[in-house]
Formats: sequence, C-alpha cells, structure tokens
Amino acid sequence: MKKLTYVSGTLASIVTLLGILLRILHWEFGPITGGLLLALGISSLALIFIPSFAKYNYDRT
Repeated sequence: MKKLTYVSGTLASIVTLLGILLRILHWEFGPITGGLLLALGISSLALIFIPSFAKYNYDRT
C-alpha cells in the first residue's frame, strides 16, 4: 500500500504539472492537450492517491 501511495502521488503530480505547463504555453501534441492532462492528473489525485493515502495512514495507526 505504501508503494501504491507514493507511485500514484508522484505520477499524478507529474501529469498535473505537465498539464499546467502545456496550458500555459498553449502546446498540443495531437490529441494530448493541457486540459486533458490537467483533468487526468487532478482526477487521479482525487480518485487514487487520496483514498490510498487515507487507507495507508489508517492502517499505520
């Protein structure tokens, strides 16, 4: 569970930051746009990282 928490948090943060960068610079790579990456990053933070982090902390105590 610890590895899932760290990996999902890291990947979601990277995708979110790439989405912000692409939005600021108005870049597109085919169908991959800044808005798409931003939505994927924030939704993965909300749906994967936060629940796994909460379960990891709950199991640890």
